[in-house]
Amino acid sequence: MDIISEELTKFLISEEKISEKEIKPSTRIVEDLGLDGIDAHYLMESYSETFSIKVGDFDFHRYFNDETEVLSIIPTILFVFFRFLIWQRLMGKPALNLTTVPVTLAMLQQAIDDGVWNCARIESLAGTQVYPPPSKNPGWFSRIRNRT
Repeated sequence: MDIISEELTKFLISEEKISEKEIKPSTRIVEDLGLDGIDAHYLMESYSETFSIKVGDFDFHRYFNDETEVLSIIPTILFVFFRFLIWQRLMGKPALNLTTVPVTLAMLQQAIDDGVWNCARIESLAGTQVYPPPSKNPGWFSRIRNRT
């Protein structure tokens, strides 16, 4: 997918006030355009209505983050710290990354062409890597356990 359609270009310019020079197939919604949380929700809702795209297996949390409330920041920091401590240091397992899959404009165009959001097809065409490889540095607990 090398070309973004004129309809998608007009949509992005009118809806999100994106400049035409930013519209490339490799442009990422979150990282390059800075649309995440509620902004991304409104964009994807308007996008699916405008282009009559069936939802398919689209999961908002797979691609975008939620807005974080101020009161939930401290428990989140504690949770991430203890998860890292327990999983990585004590059990020797890589900590589970809460990463999202980057959504590119090429992925949006492919969904328009297909008429439905199909995660496997769209992500394979975009070349995203959802799960990073595991860490090669095991934690101290697994080193002790494997010393026999």
